[in-house]
Amino acid sequence: MAVLGINARNLEYIYPENPRQNFPNIDDKLRAKDLLAANGLPIPATYHVVTGPESLRGWAKRIPADVDAFVLKPSRGFGGQGIGFVRRDDEGWSMSDAPPGSLYVEMHIKRIMNGAYSIDNIADAAILEHKLSNVEAIMRLLPNDVSGVADLRTIVHRDRVVMAMLRLPTARSGGKANLHQGGLGIGIDIDTGRTTLGCWRNRIVEKHPESQQPLSGHVIPGFDSILEMSRQIPELVGLGYVGVDFVLDSRLGPVIIEVNARPGLAIQLANGRGLRQVLRDASH
Repeated sequence: MAVLGINARNLEYIYPENPRQNFPNIDDKLRAKDLLAANGLPIPATYHVVTGPESLRGWAKRIPADVDAFVLKPSRGFGGQGIGFVRRDDEGWSMSDAPPGSLYVEMHIKRIMNGAYSIDNIADAAILEHKLSNVEAIMRLLPNDVSGVADLRTIVHRDRVVMAMLRLPTARSGGKANLHQGGLGIGIDIDTGRTTLGCWRNRIVEKHPESQQPLSGHVIPGFDSILEMSRQIPELVGLGYVGVDFVLDSRLGPVIIEVNARPGLAIQLANGRGLRQVLRDASH
């Protein structure tokens, strides 16, 4: 299988290919969004950014009146930590995993600002941005009682996409697509844009563990566009080895939600292939 381990990934790709001075281009999500938008790449709209007490006051008035939900995330977060979904209700605004009321939203914003989820444990900014929704082809893969948003990751080495994976939320993951929190990974054949194997809790699965929906053979909408956008990212951010995360939005199509300088390795299990050999083949 020629699996790429974390030490080999760091020594052979992260350290030599990713200059540390360029990490802020993607570790800081606000800077990353500016870079992507300036180059015509699709990103979620930002409603408001909270950096201190002044921008915290009146934050709710910055959300458009016709918006019923938004995403709250740390600018320098990692591993999906600190990301919350906020919905409008009779109490004003409420976090999806907290008691009703805007007080709990503000408490989460303050935790973000205090660096609770920051990659370097320093003061951070809270981003209030547009909540994306799954395209119909993704909805068909999800259990009826799971309302989270799926995402798709590509691994890009220089100008080549070498591997891709769809990540689905589950009931166990609390509606989040992060694999470490119980999300389901599904490999994607780069040449055809069709799903292959599944990976859940570090084991191979052929069906969704909750809906029993078969996982292989599903066509990913807009996959050619995803590949084209992914190839642009390394040069744009000044890094040679990155993970690019997309959401397949029901209205906007593929939207870039994050770029990662240290993409994880579970994508190998989902694809039933090792990255080491794939990367070597791609370099020849």
